[in-house]
Amino acid sequence: MTTKQNLSILIFLKRNKIDSKGKIPIYFRVTIDGLREQMSSGYKILDQDWDPDTKQAHTTEPFHKEINKKLRQIETDLERHFDLIQAKEGLATPILVLESYKTPINGAQIQNEKVQNLAFSEALDKLVIQYCKFHDKKSKAYEFENTPSPEKRYLLDREETEIKKTLTQIIKQGNAIFDKKKHRKTFYPRRRRIHVKFPPTVYFR
Repeated sequence: MTTKQNLSILIFLKRNKIDSKGKIPIYFRVTIDGLREQMSSGYKILDQDWDPDTKQAHTTEPFHKEINKKLRQIETDLERHFDLIQAKEGLATPILVLESYKTPINGAQIQNEKVQNLAFSEALDKLVIQYCKFHDKKSKAYEFENTPSPEKRYLLDREETEIKKTLTQIIKQGNAIFDKKKHRKTFYPRRRRIHVKFPPTVYFR
């Protein structure tokens, strides 16, 4: 059950951060049930170009349309993230709302990460199957203490070399995923770098 909370969003000029050109950064203050946090909008403006009543830039500001549109968009997004945090956590705080806003869900990015995860998993599965077949083939070639012909050894060595090359590529692919903290993992989420010996014993640290 979602608790009723009071959200207030204030747009204001942070005058103690005026720059050398006289421009003042435009800030947002998010207040939820008495708790407050601030965030910069990324825009600066001259004091005379700001309307403190409407909380928007005057037409005397060359980029007033762009600034006003962005401020309204940020305000709408903050309200949306407030609703998202309430739905997810039950209670929203200004810190959680701002963190959610600053790291919005990117559908395309998530989809791309899922594709990378799946491609890595499938490549690893394929390599394991390939190695198991190779191991059986090599074991049969040397069973009963037999020594295969030079031609057979050449083919086995060549196949082993190809498996090693593929393994090296998969190691790089896996480490690129696990070493990227922001990459969403759908497999072994608490483990990272791959270590391999040959014959390949693959495990995650």
